[in-house]
Amino acid sequence: MLGATVAISGTTRLYGGATGEQRVAARRRKLIEAGLTLFGSAERGIVRVKDVAAEAHLTERYFYESFSDLAALFEAVLDHTMETIETAVNTAVLAAPDRGISGVSSALRAIVDELGNDPRMIQIFFVEALGRGGHAASRRNEMIERSAANFFKWSSAAEENSFNSSTVDTRMKSLALAGAVSELLVSWAEGLLDITSDELSDFLVGLYWRTNLP
Repeated sequence: MLGATVAISGTTRLYGGATGEQRVAARRRKLIEAGLTLFGSAERGIVRVKDVAAEAHLTERYFYESFSDLAALFEAVLDHTMETIETAVNTAVLAAPDRGISGVSSALRAIVDELGNDPRMIQIFFVEALGRGGHAASRRNEMIERSAANFFKWSSAAEENSFNSSTVDTRMKSLALAGAVSELLVSWAEGLLDITSDELSDFLVGLYWRTNLP
């Protein structure tokens, strides 16, 4: 068969140079990208399986090859969004010369730059996940708590204490800061704040220091 290689002795069958597992993985990535586009659109109404399949340029049967329903797809899209944000932040923090102002500035600028380059992720993480409730909202709350813990970690108090063992006042400040960052990002993405990414980053860095974490 032209374009296909069938191996002997039970080895993998290839079509167009890709194994079956690789083709399934490629289709799954297309569906996640389609879900990111559809769930990440503030103007989009109800998302249906056929909409996702059409956006991914696949037939509906391939949707069910990877996902049981739209909720499962959304979970995968949310996972992708969270991993993308965390990777950008971790890379920026590791590259910073210190954990002080340089580390905080690098982390916050990485968040703004990453989400500014793909506003769909702002809609997915800060709006859709909360609105859906259930496990998706729990995952979002987990990420917000991790963000708050990171703000605490960047402060000098982190050298001796963990976030969970810190004072209630410190935890409230950290969570308030994480919430403020999310609300400002949503407002920026929706056009309520006519500012550049640099201006938003500068404000967030200043807000961090004005919060006066111990």
